Amino acid sequence: MLAVNIFPIALVGFGIWKVHEVRRDNYGCGDETPRCKRMTFLYRIIIFSKNKKKTHPFFFYDSLDYPDATWEYIFFCILLVTYTLELLIWPTIVVNKITRWMKSNKVTKKHRYATNAKGERLEQCLGGILKCVSVMCCNKAGGKELKNQGELKDFASNLMEFANNDTKVGAVLSDMYVGMKMLARVQAERRMNAIQMLQRDANTKEERHQTAEEEKQSKSAPSDRRAFMALLDSEDGKHQHRRSILTLQADGDGQGCVVVEKNVLSSQNKKDVDVLGNAAHYSIYAQYIYFHVRMALEDILPTDATNFVRDFDLMAPLEQFSLAKFELPYAHLFYANFYNGIAATPFAILVDDEKKTVVIAVRGTISLEDWVIDLQYVPQPLDKVGELCGFDGKGHHCHKGVLARAKWMYNDIKKRRVLKNLYSSESMYKDYNLVVVGHSLGGGCAQVLSLMLRPSFPSLRCYAFEPPGCIFDDVLSEDCKEWITSIVNHEDVGKSRGITLSHTLMCPSCWSLRFGICAIPSVPRVTQPNLESLRDEFFDVVARIKVPKYQVFKDVRMPCPESHLESRNAKVLCPKGLIEKDTQFYQQVRKFRNERAAKNQTSDVSVKLYIPGQIIYLVDTMGDETKYVPYWASRYEFNQVILSGRMLADHSMPPLVDVLRNLNLDEVHEVQTWHTGDKEEEDEDVEIPMIIPFSNPQGYIPLLLIAVAVIACIMAGMSSQTCQYFTRSATISDNGTSRQGDSVSVGLWAYNLKQCTDEIGCDTDDLEDSKYCQQYGKLIDETIDIYWKSARAFGSISALLGLISMGLISTATCAKLRKRTWIVSVTLFLIATLCQGLQFLFFKSDLCNEWIHPVTEELVSSECSISTGAIFGIVATILWFTAAVGCLFMASMAK
Repeated sequence: MLAVNIFPIALVGFGIWKVHEVRRDNYGCGDETPRCKRMTFLYRIIIFSKNKKKTHPFFFYDSLDYPDATWEYIFFCILLVTYTLELLIWPTIVVNKITRWMKSNKVTKKHRYATNAKGERLEQCLGGILKCVSVMCCNKAGGKELKNQGELKDFASNLMEFANNDTKVGAVLSDMYVGMKMLARVQAERRMNAIQMLQRDANTKEERHQTAEEEKQSKSAPSDRRAFMALLDSEDGKHQHRRSILTLQADGDGQGCVVVEKNVLSSQNKKDVDVLGNAAHYSIYAQYIYFHVRMALEDILPTDATNFVRDFDLMAPLEQFSLAKFELPYAHLFYANFYNGIAATPFAILVDDEKKTVVIAVRGTISLEDWVIDLQYVPQPLDKVGELCGFDGKGHHCHKGVLARAKWMYNDIKKRRVLKNLYSSESMYKDYNLVVVGHSLGGGCAQVLSLMLRPSFPSLRCYAFEPPGCIFDDVLSEDCKEWITSIVNHEDVGKSRGITLSHTLMCPSCWSLRFGICAIPSVPRVTQPNLESLRDEFFDVVARIKVPKYQVFKDVRMPCPESHLESRNAKVLCPKGLIEKDTQFYQQVRKFRNERAAKNQTSDVSVKLYIPGQIIYLVDTMGDETKYVPYWASRYEFNQVILSGRMLADHSMPPLVDVLRNLNLDEVHEVQTWHTGDKEEEDEDVEIPMIIPFSNPQGYIPLLLIAVAVIACIMAGMSSQTCQYFTRSATISDNGTSRQGDSVSVGLWAYNLKQCTDEIGCDTDDLEDSKYCQQYGKLIDETIDIYWKSARAFGSISALLGLISMGLISTATCAKLRKRTWIVSVTLFLIATLCQGLQFLFFKSDLCNEWIHPVTEELVSSECSISTGAIFGIVATILWFTAAVGCLFMASMAK
């Protein structure tokens, strides 16, 4: 830290010393008065004021503004103050040094280094972060109930176990980035290999069943895809009447892919039609519980109210309690609780007159409290809950956070006697069935609440949309199939490719390998075992990297077509059997895994949780969200986290509602998922604009152009800001005789101050140039002519266009620029060249003209010669033109 602060310390010290030195004698003028006691007159430039036909010079004395009273000096002072404030980090450094000394000398107690103590500190840190987020959002994102008193204990403990507190693995952020990107490509390669193997098997079987006559008629061997299609339509029409889909799933250990045939929901099956129709109907409740229910009560419920209870003496449908303004006139609200805490979750109870049901809708994750509950995913025994609610919970487990909220809803419903009143003998809704729905976290809460209410309502049904993947244990998840239906949406943004079949469907949209990432349902897959499997795969991939990290970083940032997956991965990764086992990283990973394997045997997480009930999986087969295929999925399909580029987008509820409402089972068999034809489809080598810092995709010429532009900008700025752009000398002629007048150095915005050569005193004949510049006063700025103004404007425009052009070509170090971009740069540089040259209009101003003295009638001839600033301007003009020529060359090479 000391080395980091050396520069600001030195800069502050130098600035203080420099300012003190130049101010000590008032910039060479002495310190007795601010306006130079030694020289009562500072020579100013002779300026000409034109008044019709007369031309006359005038002189004026210096004003009270100092040479350092400029924006540059003010900016410099601000910079010094900023660096001074940066030195405030020293107290932190001192505290850190003291803390380290105390640790090294064992001043603190040893128990602070125990695993439990570290877990507590991690819990406090996580809670503090959430509380800061809550404060920054003015509690609009929730967080009022976050007391940081054990709410995150389970998650902190699991995170410590997940990262393994005992063994440190030397993986930094850059390792995590390249490792995850490479893991996505490895997963894509596995799926591609499984597809190719399936195609090869199809070709082999097709060749065995093909007759000799067909072989003679065929001019070429059938393509893989056509052979695969023929295979599925062969063998006595074996597949002609099957309504199924072939899907790629991870194998048991998650290290490979297998092809599994799944049954598709059919319009000929009454159960399929009823389940899908009910899911589409009740999905709108899972969406509206987020905001619409509260909006429906905004006219009758105070803003700060947390619950709404309808008078059960008036059970008849009333428009003021309906959702008619949201196009649900058949839905009537009876109870709503909007309180959101650690254990409390918003939910509502409505009556659906169209379906003759009572609907309990549970809200999903929105607030920070909801996130805390999401993170409490450790298994919790259901023994006591089962005894209280009337079901057999012995030996069964459930998501801890979800169970806490389900119990709160169960007690709140029981306390308010809502269901008891709705199903009383006098109620007009006593014959209505009970339905529980929810999305995301609300879907998990709905599933657990349905388990608790089912003993009292045997006909109960539950529809959970995109629920968490860790709700019930395996046996209980199977037992819930009778009343729980989980719906998972799959939106694939890649270009789907499959085969065209009449009744047998193939869905490789699950295998879309564009960019090496496939959009797979994310939330249903996020479980503790799956995350641990992902962690182990990540370590495997990082250990297999055989090239320097910067090469991997560059490779993963470039698009990877499907046909190049295997070759590109082979260039970066070595085979598993050839991993160098003597490296420190591999030894750390092996020790890490051994410790984790031992701890997992006794950990609570060893009880694996699943998505309960029957699962409907919606697959976007065309990749454009127009054709979906629903099939009955297994909870074991979600045993691997597939890296996705749309994890959050796929989890949204409104798109899922639209999909379910527009799904037509009669069109399922007409879905075209693999575009076959006489010509094999080749992988498109699509050039996708990628921003890769310092990759220099167009070579090193842009770097040279940037260097030229930087030097040109510096030269242009110095030319414009210097007070020695040219030197002006005057010759006075009278009756055939001439004498030399005074000379002075001037610039566009400032002039060079004169000082006395004698320490005691002097007149205007004993002056010399000083090293200080002074900006022109308002009087001069108001009297300058058009040439002077034009020179100032062209100088500023030149510098501005040069900076814009330099910034534009700087992007060539990160991305490949198109031809039109280079042409734009050429145009800007040429305009900058022209403007830089037009800055020399300064020589046409009145400062360099002849004029007649109005009193003595002497002829005064002013001549201007180039000085330092003009030379800088010439150099800048040449460099701007050089940059334009270079950009023109790059434009000729670009596409």
